Amino acid sequence: MTPSLLARLDARRTSDRHAAAVMSTDGRILSVNDFSSRIRTIARGFAAAGLKSGERVLFAVRPDIDAIILMLGIAEAGGVLVPVDTNMGPALFESRMKSISPSWVVAESILYSLSASRWIRSLLSRRGINLPRLGAVRNARFVHVGRSWPGVPAGKSAMAIEMLGLNSRESTAIDDGDNAAVMMVFTSGTSGEPKAVVHTRRSMRGVFDTIDPLLDAHGGDCVYSGELHLILPALFAGASVVIPCRTRFSAKRVLADMERFRVTHFFEVSAEFQQLVDGVAALKKTLPETLRQIWIGAAPVRATLLRNCKLVLAKSTRVWCVYGMTEVLPVARVSLDEKVQYDGAGDLVGPCVDGVVARISEDGELLLRGPNLCSGYFGESPLQELATGDLARFDDGRIVLLGRRKDMIIRGQFNIYPELYESTIEGIAGVTRCAMVGFYDEAAADEKVLLVIQPVENTHVAAFEERLWRELQSGPNSIDPAALPDTIVFMTLPMCGRSSKVDKQRLREFAMQLPCASQ
Repeated sequence: MTPSLLARLDARRTSDRHAAAVMSTDGRILSVNDFSSRIRTIARGFAAAGLKSGERVLFAVRPDIDAIILMLGIAEAGGVLVPVDTNMGPALFESRMKSISPSWVVAESILYSLSASRWIRSLLSRRGINLPRLGAVRNARFVHVGRSWPGVPAGKSAMAIEMLGLNSRESTAIDDGDNAAVMMVFTSGTSGEPKAVVHTRRSMRGVFDTIDPLLDAHGGDCVYSGELHLILPALFAGASVVIPCRTRFSAKRVLADMERFRVTHFFEVSAEFQQLVDGVAALKKTLPETLRQIWIGAAPVRATLLRNCKLVLAKSTRVWCVYGMTEVLPVARVSLDEKVQYDGAGDLVGPCVDGVVARISEDGELLLRGPNLCSGYFGESPLQELATGDLARFDDGRIVLLGRRKDMIIRGQFNIYPELYESTIEGIAGVTRCAMVGFYDEAAADEKVLLVIQPVENTHVAAFEERLWRELQSGPNSIDPAALPDTIVFMTLPMCGRSSKVDKQRLREFAMQLPCASQ
């Protein structure tokens, strides 16, 4: 968020001053005037509370309309947003915090309070609720969202920050140039220390400007999304936005929201879109005819899902599969029909969007550059071109992905870094070596995790497996619930190369032959 972005909101405010532009699924409605005014108030409040331009702000608040306003207010005040997944386990969270030093933490009180108790974290993890240990962040100023809970450190509430802003004339004018950092987002990596992607004013403007013509939204349209990279372009275009509340994904609820708000544009990740398609089919309904565009992204989108999707679509709805990554978004897109009709090898993701330039390196890796490319990784030299880690080829100007170099596994909205957990699992008595790989399950439209264990010789496998599951879920060698395997296999690990590394490609091929790998 930069002053120029608020100026773009102001331009719409002048021409459409009283429009109900930003809506929440809990019934709240804000005009663009009210929305931008609250952003400025929050920005003044943070400035009055002492936030300095360039300070990193860890943000652990589940998405809703107030969270979006808070994020944009922090960025407007010059803070560098560092959003974290509020369903992230302590191991992954703490590995990420080692690489940055946030000056501020903005978090929900209940999340901080619950995450402070090891017993509560363990209890919740057994129910699939995973919490980062926010108390691991030291020497930071704390702002809590919601009423204060036991164990929440001293600090101001988000409401108090807003009140400060209402009573302050503190200037939030920033003139740090286009290269000033706006956001840092942790992203893909195969080690236990994933990198932080740094986006600047220039690259964020590139993201919004690239998405704008693709979104094709206008006055009277309604975009359903909690993603900043879609919310702002929609508002710039004069459309209204519906921001979902903090609830788990429900096909029935999303369908009701679409009908209630007459949604025209919808974005979802592949795994949750699969749930929507299955849920709508189970209700024996179709998606509303108001829907003009559906965007599916964040993970590979397989032809099976798209074929099933056609059964619940209105004839006027167009579906786009969007390829991109945190470093550069979007990169390419392809229509449902084109993707379904493609019968070549690999995953067709389509031609590059305007402004993005792709080339293939000599060893087959996809390289990208464009106005929406991040400035680089925190603590490293600036990027001029991104090496994606994806192997690819061109088919008549369209990008076709052939596989990932990286071992990182994407399951739902979680990035699983095998090396972060393999060393922990090898600490369990009876484990000689282990390896974790992902494999795609067509039925779930998502990746599953295979854990291969090479046990100590003469191990009684049945008894060992029962103990292994217990230790994976609790105790000193437990792993984040999001990384728990779907399948465990006991076998001698295949090795490759002079360094005798585990041959993970062979393990992936093996995984695809398992009964649980639906084709």
